[in-house]
Amino acid sequence: MTLLFVFFFISIVFSFMCSIWEAVLLSITPAFVNREVQEGTKLGKSLQAFKKDIDRPLSAILTLNTIAHTVGAMGVGAQAQIIFKDSDALFSIFGYSVSAETIIAVLMTLAILVLSEIIPKTLGANYWQVLAGFTVRSLKVILFILTPFIWLSMLITKNLKSKDVKSVFSRADFLAMASLGKKSGALKENESAIIENLLH
Repeated sequence: MTLLFVFFFISIVFSFMCSIWEAVLLSITPAFVNREVQEGTKLGKSLQAFKKDIDRPLSAILTLNTIAHTVGAMGVGAQAQIIFKDSDALFSIFGYSVSAETIIAVLMTLAILVLSEIIPKTLGANYWQVLAGFTVRSLKVILFILTPFIWLSMLITKNLKSKDVKSVFSRADFLAMASLGKKSGALKENESAIIENLLH
């Protein structure tokens, strides 16, 4: 039973961290990066490098997350079979027998969904400024450890990318951002009007 919980805990912890890193990395705004770069911080330089080639850190995150899920599922499944190999079905639903292994698999899926997806991604998206420094430092370590896997992943995805790289922001995006800024109070009405007049 101890090994079952060990595999479960390892899988959830690593997957939790991967979700936080991904949410933080994708939530960091260009304005925040530029401000850090202008202030000459190490964080700014690292963020600029990450944003310039965002496929590398994302590949590292997805690789580690996949490994965590696979190892966790295999480990928990194997331990469940050993522990409950002689046990009968606990109950049946619509004529289908439900065993302890089935319940553990369902609980594992729910735990991954809630503990390693919903909660960490919500935290990362809301507290990305606080977690930016931690994310950069920890991802540098992960990038170093997973270098061979990242290289292989980049090699595969390189040929799948579109050659025509379009700008991330369109005129409509800027107009929408100006409108949101006015509604949230980040921009004054006259400031929003100036931006809208420039873009119309």
